[in-house]
Amino acid sequence: MASSPAASSSASLKPSARDQPQPPAISIDTLVNQLLVAKRSLSSMNLVLRANEIATAARNAHEDALILAAQNRFLAASMLDQIAILMRVRRSIHATYEWGKRDFKKLVRAMDDVDADLAATMEMLRGTDVLDDLRPSEGERRNLLDFVDETGVHAMRDAMKKSIEEFQGIQQSFDGDLLRFETDIRNLKKVIAHVPPSNSDGDGPASRKPMAELLLTMDEHSSTMAQLLASLTKHFDMCVTAIRTTEGAAALARRKAAEVTQSQDNDAVSISGVIAEQESHMSDLEPKTAEDRAEMLKVVMQDADEVDDVVREIQERLAAMEQESAALDEQAHETTSAYACVSEAFAALAEIGDRLADYLAAEEDFGERWALEKEAVFGRLRDMAEMRRFYESYGSAYGSLVLEVQRRRTVDRQVEALWRKAHEGVDRLLEADRAARDSFRHDVGEFLPTDLWAGVQAPAKRWKLVTVDADEGATASGKAEASP
Repeated sequence: MASSPAASSSASLKPSARDQPQPPAISIDTLVNQLLVAKRSLSSMNLVLRANEIATAARNAHEDALILAAQNRFLAASMLDQIAILMRVRRSIHATYEWGKRDFKKLVRAMDDVDADLAATMEMLRGTDVLDDLRPSEGERRNLLDFVDETGVHAMRDAMKKSIEEFQGIQQSFDGDLLRFETDIRNLKKVIAHVPPSNSDGDGPASRKPMAELLLTMDEHSSTMAQLLASLTKHFDMCVTAIRTTEGAAALARRKAAEVTQSQDNDAVSISGVIAEQESHMSDLEPKTAEDRAEMLKVVMQDADEVDDVVREIQERLAAMEQESAALDEQAHETTSAYACVSEAFAALAEIGDRLADYLAAEEDFGERWALEKEAVFGRLRDMAEMRRFYESYGSAYGSLVLEVQRRRTVDRQVEALWRKAHEGVDRLLEADRAARDSFRHDVGEFLPTDLWAGVQAPAKRWKLVTVDADEGATASGKAEASP
């Protein structure tokens, strides 16, 4: 009966051959004891009910786990797509940040180069002394830089320093946004790291049975236990039939059953009730001939030896179901925990997604502010370069000025040489004129009245050469003055 309830049932119902020897007579006490044992075995019904509850709960847990596992896979796939977008945005922001650092170094290098060139030009002016002939006789020694207003240079350098500070401020602002973005990603990674792997069918360690296999095994146990309970029930019914068809056995069975019932509470099966029910309704097990009754008693005695084994098998299968139920519940709990973790990670990802527009706006704002300040720096660099070219032209013009001074001095010397020669010729003419005047007065002077020409007695004119400044309206060669 333990190995196959169906085989036991068929054996119980199989009639004996007429030519088989009759079995020895079975005592009433033996039949009654077998009936009581069969009655006790029916308490396994509670185990079968418990097995059905376990199987139903396992089936529900498996269905819930399958739904959660599917949701986990969907959320995980969606998270992978969203994380891929985050990584692309992160790379873009990092690329912009690194570009800003490189561009800042280039701008600072360009500013340093232009400032160094301007400083070299200023130093050249400082090292160029003004010729003594170009400054007052009692003035202090001066250089070309003394004639330059350095306020513009200092203002330009201060503006460059402010631009550097502005660049650093833009970078610090972008650094803060980048740091917050990196913090969000780190927190998301921490949440994702706590997400356990999905334990849906086919997942998990190779040594662990999948939930579907556990469920099939539990269903098999539950079905087998129900079949075993059915065989116990049939054995009990056959025992009741044997008692009822044996003279005097029914009364003894009722009396012993009553004694057992008094010692046990909540007896689920009443022997008296079963006997009465069989008496009122013809049972399929009712023997029709003496041979049928003998065959029935033989089957009852054979099955009686297997009752304890069947009960033990039911208990063992229930214990196995409880172990498998615990394993299935553990996997279902892991799936539930994974769903909670995935949901938490998805919520964290959604929060980052809400702030993603701010990070992208920060990147755009960084680029715009950087471009504006960069254009301003380029303008100042052009101004500084123009200032340097002006001061270099100033230094070059001073060299031309020195040459011009030398040229003018040469011209002055040439003019003076010409005037000296002319002065000597004038002196000779004036001396000849004086001699002619004296000769004229000596020859005819006493014959001419003095009032005829007032200039007859006048001395010769005297000539002198003086230089005239440009603001007096004369040419640079000077003018001649005559005096009587």
